[in-house]
Amino acid sequence: MEVEKRSLDSWRKVGVDAESRAELWDSHRQFFQTHGYTLWNVSKHYNHVPPNDNPRAPDGFSYENEFSANAHNKFSIGSPLHYPARTTDNRDVMIALLSDGVVDSNCVKVLRTIATGKNAGIDRNHALPLLHELRHDNLIFGVFPLVGTAFIPTWFVNIAHALEMMSQIMEGVAFLHDHLVAHRDLFLSNFLSSRRHGCWDPGNKSDFLRPRYYIIDFEMAVEFSPDSDPATRIVTGPPLPWDIYKRPAPPEMKSDLPYSPFKADVWQVGRSFIPFVLHVEHDIPDIIRLLRRMSDDNAENRPSAREAVTHWNQIRNELPTAILQAPIEEIDWFDLYESCDEVGSL
Repeated sequence: MEVEKRSLDSWRKVGVDAESRAELWDSHRQFFQTHGYTLWNVSKHYNHVPPNDNPRAPDGFSYENEFSANAHNKFSIGSPLHYPARTTDNRDVMIALLSDGVVDSNCVKVLRTIATGKNAGIDRNHALPLLHELRHDNLIFGVFPLVGTAFIPTWFVNIAHALEMMSQIMEGVAFLHDHLVAHRDLFLSNFLSSRRHGCWDPGNKSDFLRPRYYIIDFEMAVEFSPDSDPATRIVTGPPLPWDIYKRPAPPEMKSDLPYSPFKADVWQVGRSFIPFVLHVEHDIPDIIRLLRRMSDDNAENRPSAREAVTHWNQIRNELPTAILQAPIEEIDWFDLYESCDEVGSL
């Protein structure tokens, strides 16, 4: 299939279903091949499988345990803008269409700031690194490590592991804000775990891999210049028109007045994390109070991301070992997404 349209919107429309999506990307297979990336193949049920049977090479971003490393290597994709590929030395990556040169060009600018160069190697930065930027005519593709299918990690063995996950994401958000980048879409579908398959040995659930967590999808992000007046670091309205943007929104986003996207980020994180631990509120009341402050309807009452993660870690460090090691009841993932992550047609 020859693809004549080159806009981001037309790419989304052409790749609306699994079959046409595979055909769309396959029409660019030779381009990616010349840059050292072989697109994965499509198997039955439109799962994607690696283009060869070689063991996946370690890349420093994604790890497994002995059980999950032997799991069948496949990948399911719902977005027409993403497609897995394999390098010549058998590292697996995800190629994403970032911009058509006009639409989402700000996303590329933000990624260059936060996900490349020395910033990409800082431990407190949890933005998924941008490994390679590819240009094909007016299209701009980004190559990222393939680290997970969605934010569905193995459920946490205990409260300590749940708090560690939240701490890493909050630490990453604080790093973004320190660099004057507001993400504007901090919900569960935009967090990834370095555990790629998200499975463990059913006979040994305590054998828990401690993953690193990443923040992805900067399509809606905004970046401000260090020379800008802090009073001008504001936005108005939702990141996308309301008929497209289906996420929960803080009150200030629903008004016609300008507001701080950094405080809105904090609201989104608090809103996303409360359902994880609300059922153990009696064990960690101070954590719940902090999450409620973060998701307060009044933006002035919310802490900054840096204040929130600092306070979070202070609370966590003072918790008794008996609390930290206490098991945490698993919550149905569907209920989690329903309660804090209403995914729209993005």
